[in-house]
Amino acid sequence: MPKKIIISLLLPLLALVNAGCATMTDDQAGEEPVLFNPVINAGALEVSVVSHGCTKAEHFYLIVRGDEIELRRTEPDFCRAAPKLVRFAFEYEFGDAAYEFKNEVRYANRVTR
Repeated sequence: MPKKIIISLLLPLLALVNAGCATMTDDQAGEEPVLFNPVINAGALEVSVVSHGCTKAEHFYLIVRGDEIELRRTEPDFCRAAPKLVRFAFEYEFGDAAYEFKNEVRYANRVTR
């Protein structure tokens, strides 16, 4: 088989392998992560988010507008560990009002600290 034909067959194969190795996380920077088991206390929001191994509390910022709460991710988690829930607390003086989450909210029992 001529060398040119072998190379022309290998290039698409290498492109497919390379595309398969790319990772996409559920929560990209600037997007709203899914909030698991959120709890609002007088002075903080406690919430779990999905981590692939590199998620830190500093990678999020909390937005409170009136009675609406939103948590935004500032840095994506490009680590490749198996996804797990990690719990963080974000300080804010909420008071006694009723709040609504802008993020999608789910409840699960697999939380690590």
